[in-house]
Amino acid sequence: MTAQRVPALRAAVRSLRQAGVDTVFGCHGPALRPLYAALAAEGIAHLRVRHVESAPHMAIGWARTRGRASVAAVPAGPGATRVLPGLALALADAVPLVCVVGTPGSGGERAAGAPDLVRLARPLCKWTVRVDGPARIPWAFREALRTAQEGRQGPVLIELPAEVAAAEAGAAGQDAGPPAGEAPPYPSAGPSPAAVPDAVPPPAVVREVCALFGTESDAYVVGASAPACATDGPGPRRRAVGGPGGPPGWEVPTAIGVRTALGDRSAMPDDGAAEVVAVIDEQFPALAGELALAARYGVPLVLLMPHPAPHGHGPGPPAGDVEDAFLTDHVKLVEAYGCAGRRVADPAELRSAVTWARKESFSTRRPVLVEVGYDPAERARCGAAAGPCT
Repeated sequence: MTAQRVPALRAAVRSLRQAGVDTVFGCHGPALRPLYAALAAEGIAHLRVRHVESAPHMAIGWARTRGRASVAAVPAGPGATRVLPGLALALADAVPLVCVVGTPGSGGERAAGAPDLVRLARPLCKWTVRVDGPARIPWAFREALRTAQEGRQGPVLIELPAEVAAAEAGAAGQDAGPPAGEAPPYPSAGPSPAAVPDAVPPPAVVREVCALFGTESDAYVVGASAPACATDGPGPRRRAVGGPGGPPGWEVPTAIGVRTALGDRSAMPDDGAAEVVAVIDEQFPALAGELALAARYGVPLVLLMPHPAPHGHGPGPPAGDVEDAFLTDHVKLVEAYGCAGRRVADPAELRSAVTWARKESFSTRRPVLVEVGYDPAERARCGAAAGPCT
């Protein structure tokens, strides 16, 4: 009887499913079509991000919430280098992350002009590997998951040529093991954790808003000021997702990853469903396009944006470069992506605005923005060296 021929990726994707991966965050690209087909065949969802740099941050949010390795997938090309900040963050914060890069070449060949991500990512990962044959795909994925999670957790990068991914293996997905002369990776303790600065004191308005969450059900607070807003103890609490933060705009994709990991997006907080609130700063428009993804896939979030009052509307000028932020109408921006928003100028309206946002986000299953003005002098008191108070 002729041995059954199966796509080489099926066995690898099964190992992802067995490891608890139910969602992969990635970008569209012809080189990744075999992977997407294998994911669909194994019942693993694919959230198609708009920006390459968003994929690892969504995966980081998912991993921090689930406590297990997550997966991001991006096509090769000059833009693929944008995954590097996410890999660096995962390494510094010890987050288990597997990043798959699909290349259009075969074997060890890459398209002209495509960066060598295996080489570039090596200092930012626990392990990097280029798969040179279909029979080695299951081994590479299995070892990537193990390496990301054992020892001091961190990121792993797999470069997967399209022709290798599309090839067939023998019965049950023959596993050839590591290439000759290359032993399987044995995770060491990894680099020492980077020194984490003390949580930046957030404006009082951030603490006030965050105090409205985590009373009836758990709440996940995403942002650089999240540690200052976290609570501990029995019963509902606020959990911090973040710390020193990441590149501009990281809060939105990370919050989407957290919400995806929590599962049921339709249950209301009154029913015990956890909530996600992202505290974003003046760099919010950097990855605002991911709001369209959140609207498309039904991802309820509350976005809190503290905003220093502009000239003539507060006791002092905005600190740093935030004057540029006044050129953007953030409420109209989120509405353009199919979401809702409200601007709060009167502190007396803050509680009602947040209550509205919480209900609106779950009823529409979309992100809702609350932009809150505050005294810029308070931000200045936090210290310019510490960065934005958000």
